[in-house]
Amino acid sequence: MTDANRAPRARAAAGASGTARPDERRFWYCPVQCGECGAVVRAAKFSLQHTSVQWDVAAVGRCAEFARRIAAGEQTPLIERCDTMRASIETAVRAGWLPVAPP
Repeated sequence: MTDANRAPRARAAAGASGTARPDERRFWYCPVQCGECGAVVRAAKFSLQHTSVQWDVAAVGRCAEFARRIAAGEQTPLIERCDTMRASIETAVRAGWLPVAPP
């Protein structure tokens, strides 16, 4: 997302007062390790459908799927996700290691 796209969303989140509203959801970012390459990301589940994944430089550098796609000429900001990591996250949810945050 570009800075130009962030600004309207930030203003909308701030509301009429111009100050940011606190996030009242209760959630935790938990480390999740990829079952294929061992990359570790931090993930949070806000609902069964909504997952937030934080990749750092080390995880991007270790990700086998990202490496294959970069070698094919893709740029990392344009890679939407790693399917193997997605499967690892879903496994973590089913196993109870990554809780789904209550609304």
